[in-house]
Amino acid sequence: MRLAFTGLERSARTEPLKIAHRGASAYAPENSLLAFEKAAELGSDMVEVDLRVTADGHPVIAHDENLKRLYQVDTTIDSLTLSTLTTITSQHGEPIPTFEQVAAICARHKLGLYLDIKQMNPAAMAQVYAHLVGYSLLSVTIAGSFRPDYVAEIKAHWPDFNTSILFGSTHIDPVALARAVRANYVHPCWENAVAQPHTLLTPNWLTRVRSAELGVICWHEERPAEIAALKALGVDGICSDQPDLL
Repeated sequence: MRLAFTGLERSARTEPLKIAHRGASAYAPENSLLAFEKAAELGSDMVEVDLRVTADGHPVIAHDENLKRLYQVDTTIDSLTLSTLTTITSQHGEPIPTFEQVAAICARHKLGLYLDIKQMNPAAMAQVYAHLVGYSLLSVTIAGSFRPDYVAEIKAHWPDFNTSILFGSTHIDPVALARAVRANYVHPCWENAVAQPHTLLTPNWLTRVRSAELGVICWHEERPAEIAALKALGVDGICSDQPDLL
């Protein structure tokens, strides 16, 4: 059992944050309570989870908008109420977790949270914020999204939220993008951009990002050589389906 949370500050750590992508999703169903328990068992510092909102405004954890791939139900999460959604289980028997259930597990296991916000409204984010405060998780949580408007809204309403902006293009100016939404971290999703994606984090790129006082969270990576290279570059966090590799 981990005795304390791992701090987000670089000065408090000697290596990047070990972030379990959708939980330890190589070993348990993605975004399931079982995957988050497994992530804790494997020594993760944080779990990356995908946030969506039900028809009646409750935050839940699921990557896909549609339930068909994992739950064999051809409908969307935002068309169902929470009470209906909780009756649906995956082929592995796993239900879709509520955000509060995940917050409780993270508090118990001293896991930080990396939120990949797929869908958001102010009322649902107010619930998320309240649960983070209630479970003493706010200081070890990063809220990120591919949608700049989501990140900007979170920072505007809750300035003490650590935020991250995700992007897939290698041609984006990360500093300009982060400044536009007041993000604390940039998160290039370059796992498939080139054969050795760590080479895209050039000295000039890293110098510009660091000079802007931005942290760097990296894509989910399962190649040991790439993980070693990212660690050597001094990034702030690395995601992985296999957090034991980190």
